Amino acid sequence: MIGLTLEGGGAKGAYQIGAWKAFREKGIQFDGVAGTSVGALNGAMILQDDFDLAWETWYNIEPSRVLSIDDEINELITDWKLDQKNVGILIEEIRKIVKNSGVDTSPLYDLVQRMICEDKIRRSPKDFGFVTYSLTDMEPLELFKEDVPQGKLADYLMASSYLPIFKDRKFDGKRFLDGSFYNNLPINMLLRKQYPKIYAVRLYGRGRILKIDPGDTEIIYICPERELGRVLNFSTEQSRRNLQLGYLDTLKVLDHLDGKHYYIYGAPTDEEALEALLRWSGEIQRKICAILDLDHQKTLNRIFMEEAIPQMIDVFELPKESSHKDLLLTLIEAIAKSYELESLKQYSFQEWAQKIKNAQVECKVKRDHYNKAAYLIKASESLMKIGKEKKRHEIVTLLKNDKQWLDSFFRR
Repeated sequence: MIGLTLEGGGAKGAYQIGAWKAFREKGIQFDGVAGTSVGALNGAMILQDDFDLAWETWYNIEPSRVLSIDDEINELITDWKLDQKNVGILIEEIRKIVKNSGVDTSPLYDLVQRMICEDKIRRSPKDFGFVTYSLTDMEPLELFKEDVPQGKLADYLMASSYLPIFKDRKFDGKRFLDGSFYNNLPINMLLRKQYPKIYAVRLYGRGRILKIDPGDTEIIYICPERELGRVLNFSTEQSRRNLQLGYLDTLKVLDHLDGKHYYIYGAPTDEEALEALLRWSGEIQRKICAILDLDHQKTLNRIFMEEAIPQMIDVFELPKESSHKDLLLTLIEAIAKSYELESLKQYSFQEWAQKIKNAQVECKVKRDHYNKAAYLIKASESLMKIGKEKKRHEIVTLLKNDKQWLDSFFRR
């Protein structure tokens, strides 16, 4: 048996339907699904096997289809586009929301009622569970479909997604709170049913996640490498981006694709990567050593191998155990990003390499430009961090502008 667990995360949920597309392409079917909040709603669609409906819903989502907030106001809130001119508009809208005792979720409720087919779910032999919290009884509820009163499944799924800012609404005579306040990734529900293999699709939404003891169960995580937007950002553009990210991130796990920002298959082995690094010309090796403040007057190849490569792993903030392949792909990804090469698609390594060469010839960006987005300073603006950023910039610019090195490497 194979299970699927879907984390809660509001508007980020499009990512999970993108993941489902990849699972379907690879012929992976699930015997049980458990989710919280938007993960519960998506899980219901998966159990119903209504892929086209789920995809269309997320592909064409708009804020007005989910919440009764003016689209312009929603954009201000989700993208934090606040300035002196529009802050007054936002304050007035907040006053209206408070006066009406919360955000009206009628559009979302209507959407859930239209999408969920209770008969399909109940007839399915597959397990389906979700989490909510009963404010009336002050207790968390981990429910399977058989625990839900007949005719109330859509209501209870809505209850799993009910945030405190929403207008007060009772379901089955009780008040509920979003399940993320108790357990936002209910892997434990499938563990109790002794699933030997579980895929867990993360959204990194806000909420509590209970600790688990997987025992002999194999748990495979699908995790976004990039920000999926804010919880209430139901913009069409963000949703379509998240669909593609979920699809590609899942393929990365299933097909063992390489890359952090890109999706690469057919990448060099670690041995081939080391050979490529050592094929750098003596001039490049000396310049790299100089950037890293190493004594490049010593035996060049040896100092490059023993000192420069480990230092580059540190400068690019890779884990200490990173391989030569990891370093090489990181360097090439930085060059590709500087040329703004499209990242939300799969590339063969040779195709990727050729596109970088083409970009170099076409000179799409200034030669001294370096897109720092992949390696932003994450915490403090310490001198050490700034020094690493400067070295990253210099190394990438050096390699990017050396056609001889690129030609030598891409002959493989």
